Amino acid sequence: MAEDDKTESDDSEPSLIAKLKSDKKLMFMVGGGALLLLLLIGGAAYYFLSGDEIKSDVVTKEGADSETEGALGEGDDVTGSLVLPKFEKVHIYPLKSFFFPIKLKDMKESGRFLLVTPSFRMSNAGLGGQISKNLPNIRKRIYNILIRQSYKNLTTKIEPTKERVKKRIITKVNELLPVGTGVVQEVYFSEFMVK
Repeated sequence: MAEDDKTESDDSEPSLIAKLKSDKKLMFMVGGGALLLLLLIGGAAYYFLSGDEIKSDVVTKEGADSETEGALGEGDDVTGSLVLPKFEKVHIYPLKSFFFPIKLKDMKESGRFLLVTPSFRMSNAGLGGQISKNLPNIRKRIYNILIRQSYKNLTTKIEPTKERVKKRIITKVNELLPVGTGVVQEVYFSEFMVK
């Protein structure tokens, strides 16, 4: 009977390996829960602390009065509302680059090339469709304007030449667009290089 008691007691007690396995599972569960809790607390702290930066940019009436008190003279009127900047939506139509050789007065090659990449600032977004419809004619007119520039102007007087080219491009492009659809307001050059 003593032997029977030993075997029964061995079966009822968990072995050392079984205890360690159950303890590992428990440790992983507790560790994973603690890690998840730390991540949640860190995320909440980041969210609340980053939100304060935006609020500090807003100027209230009291803050504006104290800051501008010394700068205002007699007769200046301070409105009681917040001053919010108004931003105009900009509609840009980019064009592909123009790359061609620069010719001298006697129509000989100068050995230099002109690279121009223009973009249009349009008065409205719908104008992009009209520009796309007339794109071959627009590119031809821009090419003709650029090809007529003299070697001297492109190499020595580049800033006045750029301004003159911008004005001509705006005029010629707006001539091609139907009346009432909008206008090209400005021409920007992302590249205007003589190589």
